[in-house]
Amino acid sequence: MKRFAAGLLSLAIAAAVHAPAHAAPSARPLAMNGETSGEITSSTPINHSDGTRSQLFSLQLAAGQAVSLSLEGPLNGSLAVFTRDTLVGRSEADGEGPTTLSIRADKAGQYLVSVSGADARAFGPFQLSVEPIVAYDGKPLVAGRRVTDWLRDDSKEYTLEVDKAGLYTLTMDSTEFDSRLELSGNGVNMEDDDGGNQLNARLVAPLQPGRYTLTANSVSNANGAFYLGVERTDFPEGLVFEDGTNLPIDGKASGFINADDTRSFVFNLPERRRVQFDASSRELDTLLTLQGDDIILTDDDGGGNVNSRLSQVLEAGQYNVSVRSVNSRGGVFQLSTSTSAAPEGPSRQELKLGREVQGQLRAGNRDLYTLEIPRKGKYLISMVGANGLDGMITVMRNGEEVAQQDDSEDSLDPSLEVELDAGRYVVLAHSFDSSATGGYRLLARRK
Repeated sequence: MKRFAAGLLSLAIAAAVHAPAHAAPSARPLAMNGETSGEITSSTPINHSDGTRSQLFSLQLAAGQAVSLSLEGPLNGSLAVFTRDTLVGRSEADGEGPTTLSIRADKAGQYLVSVSGADARAFGPFQLSVEPIVAYDGKPLVAGRRVTDWLRDDSKEYTLEVDKAGLYTLTMDSTEFDSRLELSGNGVNMEDDDGGNQLNARLVAPLQPGRYTLTANSVSNANGAFYLGVERTDFPEGLVFEDGTNLPIDGKASGFINADDTRSFVFNLPERRRVQFDASSRELDTLLTLQGDDIILTDDDGGGNVNSRLSQVLEAGQYNVSVRSVNSRGGVFQLSTSTSAAPEGPSRQELKLGREVQGQLRAGNRDLYTLEIPRKGKYLISMVGANGLDGMITVMRNGEEVAQQDDSEDSLDPSLEVELDAGRYVVLAHSFDSSATGGYRLLARRK
């Protein structure tokens, strides 16, 4: 997790940091755009407060000058910067890469950089580098531009100029705080917190020509350097932005959704067929939903990786097929359909009370059964899988889920006890793993 502290901290915190500023005469000089090697060993000066050990470096900065420090190597270490007896900033190792710290000098002078072990047992070599941060020039942002800027306790606004319609990717990257982006203007109002890598922000937006306002801020009002980037790509051919578009029987459609949106399509099936739906994306973890008159089927990762797949024998009729993102990202997805001849026999067997049925689950498939309940009461529906099949039972009525169970108390086999009103229900025999296959036995009885 990125942690950053800046400004005037209390003397108690400053005392816990590993080296006092008056030790500057023993500090090794740091060169701008340079790299210095060092090593924390058992002979390195110790901090008697917590047992950590520190090496000191001096860095000459002009007033208003900003730099980025990076600590790499085997050492699990932290960075701290002082001016005189004041702690300017500190950054600790997060275990996921270099430890970085950006600072900006309020006054010209010599600054003291302390490299310390993360704890009293941290030893090893390291490389410390310094790079200047070139400040943002204030010009409007355009596609293909990446700028560096500094956040200090508040948000910053930028003008984004769009001269050509397209799909725009806006990123805000920082190693020092949890970034957040907001985009507004011309009917667009979007925001993102963690849509990028780590805790970085990322927005994907279809934009028309015009001026927009891009607001950069942090989740916790932190300080530090960040990078703001704008990239543009053409719209994929036939990209769908509205709900209700007809989905081809055998073909493909492309859609766009924001991080919290759902895009729905209409699927008209003229005859009974086995239909496979595949939702895939380079950017999104897709969730696919198929809804008919009395059923709702969903899948998350059945298509491999984070793609979705549903394969089902469907009767002729109209269905709603929808896609949404479950990884807090917006972007483009592809939704394809393919059909094949349905097997002989009814698409739904009848599950009679007290009569066990046997089935064979196919990958990506849900076996559907009709169940007539003669009178209100408590009923038990159980599923026993063969060869380790992790079965799952879902009960629906009029297209709404009534009850569901994955595992019973002492087994992977579900045993669902539920109170049902008189009427007709649909029972789904499936698996928690949508790609699982195997035989099973299914039984419904009154308690």
